[in-house]
Amino acid sequence: MSENKREKLFEEFPPVTVSQWEAQIIKDLKGADYEKKLIWNSPDGIRIKPYYTAADLSGLSSVNSSEGNAPYVRGFRDDNREWNICEEIFVSDPREANEKAVYAISRGANSINFVIQDKVHASLSNTIAGKNDLAALLKNIDLTKNKVNFISGCNSAALVSLFEEYIADEKLNAADLKLSFDFDVIGHLTLNGNFFYPRDSVFSQTASYFKYASSVLPKTQLIGINGYFFSNAGATVVQELAYSLAVADNYLSYLTENGLKAEDILKRMRFNFGISSDYFMEIAKLRAFRWLWSKITEQYLPSDAAAPFVCIHSVTSDWNKTAYDPYVNVLRCTTEAMSAILGGASSVTVRPFDVTFRSPSDFSRRIARNIQIILKEEAHLNKVNDIAGGSYYIESLTASVAEEAWKLFTSVVEEGGYTECFIKGSVQKAIGDTANKRDVAVASRQKVFIGTNQYPNPVETIHENVVPCYLVPAPPSADIQEVKPLKMYRGSLPFEELRLQTEMMPVRPKVFLLTYGNPAMRKARAGFASGFFGCAGYEIIDNIGFDTPKDGAVAALEARADITVICSSDDEYPALVPELMPLLIGKTIPVLAGYPKDHIEPFRAMGLQHYIHVKSNLLETLRQFNGLLKK
Repeated sequence: MSENKREKLFEEFPPVTVSQWEAQIIKDLKGADYEKKLIWNSPDGIRIKPYYTAADLSGLSSVNSSEGNAPYVRGFRDDNREWNICEEIFVSDPREANEKAVYAISRGANSINFVIQDKVHASLSNTIAGKNDLAALLKNIDLTKNKVNFISGCNSAALVSLFEEYIADEKLNAADLKLSFDFDVIGHLTLNGNFFYPRDSVFSQTASYFKYASSVLPKTQLIGINGYFFSNAGATVVQELAYSLAVADNYLSYLTENGLKAEDILKRMRFNFGISSDYFMEIAKLRAFRWLWSKITEQYLPSDAAAPFVCIHSVTSDWNKTAYDPYVNVLRCTTEAMSAILGGASSVTVRPFDVTFRSPSDFSRRIARNIQIILKEEAHLNKVNDIAGGSYYIESLTASVAEEAWKLFTSVVEEGGYTECFIKGSVQKAIGDTANKRDVAVASRQKVFIGTNQYPNPVETIHENVVPCYLVPAPPSADIQEVKPLKMYRGSLPFEELRLQTEMMPVRPKVFLLTYGNPAMRKARAGFASGFFGCAGYEIIDNIGFDTPKDGAVAALEARADITVICSSDDEYPALVPELMPLLIGKTIPVLAGYPKDHIEPFRAMGLQHYIHVKSNLLETLRQFNGLLKK
């Protein structure tokens, strides 16, 4: 009998060193620039390499840490697997909102976000006018099992007072209730340009709220750090993380100055982050957050104290959601929910795919809820702690995000803290600059929204389904703006407004693709032109190719085309354009697919004024055509 030998898997394969990898890559590049071809720089300036190895983890203290231990990259606890499936419900009528909440809990949700509109001149939104309304809102909801979060902003104090009566009437033990409030005067400044309270007393009043609410609800999170304000204003991952930490640091500083204990404040905070489709970066953000949060809490706690657990709530981003091809939002929400879960969120809200343009339907709510249920019950993401832990790329990215966010955070602190920076306008400028870059990227299709600025469905119409007040973000609620607030918006909105203009035109514009010459080039440019003008919702008339330029021009005029796109090769354009211009000028708008720069001036002299190509600003170009077609 032969001896049974146990060999380790892949033992016969020798390890490959980094220098060997690099040598092979340089060889395969054949002289091309390594940095330009293979290195990607994120909007935050983080250098993303084409591959990562164990060598990239050398020296990272976070890699060998365990759950429940500093620096908490892998979680605040060693049982950090479960997360709350949270459903968002807007409260206009307490009884209707309660029915939706009870139904959601019966269908798999175990946490509810009740969104109660923040009113500037009222103690509380008129939707919750007294304890009877609160009782109606919470009917048949077990607050000891299902966490209820009140998104009521600076009106939280009035809600707490109603809870004092509600607890007494219902004979409840306040310490058993799973509740949170998002009281956030700094967030009110961020979105509305003022503190809600007079500036000279804002933090003394916040301290009074905190003391009172703590006495009524001894184990409730009372202050919300709303990072999603930044992400929905176009901020980068690093900016959202750094500014959120700076807001929290401001609360710790000001409230301790007003007589509160740091350990009490830390236990009562809840971080609400947005989650975008930048999959790995968002995972790294939440892991980096715990790392940096532990560094900040060290400054406020005794040296032997561990960083207290803090609730991390994640909500899917609004910035990247679209009204056109809205079912793509389901896919976006799925990757975002996975990022939040793999990053270690305590609870997650998946907003319905249609919430950006109408009141969500029962169907869209069910789909949003089931995304998380599938990730838990079928993908089993709740069975393993820190699934991303040990990944060369994610561990390295976590360290890079933490490093860049810490740099920005410390610069804010050195400038006087978040509120001082915001009052001076530096936060708005930084996020505004980032948002402008993102807007340019969307307009030029460097940033793709499937179904909106790339691969559109040209026959889709939405004007009958859109509710305008949902499509456009709500303006600031404050009557008086002491400083300029942040503007929350959606990146796809300019394209949606453009296409809705098309839908409102008496006759849908026609784009005729005049294809001629080289089969490969004419097909490629016709495909490009079809996608280009399809983003405006124009009717596209494609063709397999014409025998002569005249045949193509005649067909375009017979089709009564508003726009005729000449699709051929750069080599053929010098002969083709002079033949076509006399046939098309004054009868249709001629457009050239491509940009043969050596011939632009002669072509312009012939009357050819419009060109579409990969470097075109899609949004501005389509706006120009919409303007021409309205005349």
